[in-house]
Amino acid sequence: MKTIYVIDACALINAAQNYNMAKKSFAHIWEALDTMIQNGELISSSEVIDELKDDDLKEWAKGHKECFTPLTKEVQEKTAEVLAQFPTMIKIRSSGNSNADPFLVATAAVQGGTIVTDEKLGDHKTKDYKIPNVCQALDIPYMNLHTFLDQILE
Repeated sequence: MKTIYVIDACALINAAQNYNMAKKSFAHIWEALDTMIQNGELISSSEVIDELKDDDLKEWAKGHKECFTPLTKEVQEKTAEVLAQFPTMIKIRSSGNSNADPFLVATAAVQGGTIVTDEKLGDHKTKDYKIPNVCQALDIPYMNLHTFLDQILE
């Protein structure tokens, strides 16, 4: 059974910053991601697209629309469950940031996927729940970008 990875915006942003897709030396990383997308092994939530601000990364995302799965009824229902348990995952901000995190978690739960995120654990005392906190509570596997790349580039 193949593993489905569900990638977060911060992991994509860090990949674009650390492994410039225009540089030949990093082409193998982006080719591996392309292959995974074509094989249905790398997905994300359509909500993540709004968090991608870098022009090159936005262009890359436009060329990989199949990676960004739509909000099905099942994903929306799971998102409501996630938010009922972790309402502080959504932050009310004045800036135009998206709140893709609960949709990403719901996508991973529905797809049986492993989340790839560079977010760190949030503070339980202040109920500042981040993706890793929610993954731990809901028993959804997760890893950071470097661990993911080590696994797929072996």
